[in-house]
Amino acid sequence: ALLGIPRDVVDREMENLIAFTELGDFINMPVRTYSSGMHLRLAFAVSTMITPDVLLMDEWLSVGDQSFQQKAETRLNQLIARSNILVIATHSRQLIEKCCNRVIWLEHGNIKMDGSPSDICPKYFGS
Repeated sequence: ALLGIPRDVVDREMENLIAFTELGDFINMPVRTYSSGMHLRLAFAVSTMITPDVLLMDEWLSVGDQSFQQKAETRLNQLIARSNILVIATHSRQLIEKCCNRVIWLEHGNIKMDGSPSDICPKYFGS
């Protein structure tokens, strides 16, 4: 409801959410009883159900164990592919080179450089 996802969409996606989050029977328990990891898994699954025109991300998500992190990255890549625009704040060269076609280097709120990852990354990270 907080994300504005219609109830019929949630109902239609419920089995996928349960399978993705690996919450099993815990899905029927009150959310207040969930561990922080369970909260994050559920929040991530629900928030990636929608397809935004512009996707804003601050760094990358690392939730749960390595197996779940791989599932989350796959799901995130699918969301990025469905979205029109991804804006990500990161200091990860690997992530920039993998996901971005334009880099804006901000320093103290001002644009220091703007260009392609191949132009900006060597200057920011060094060769």
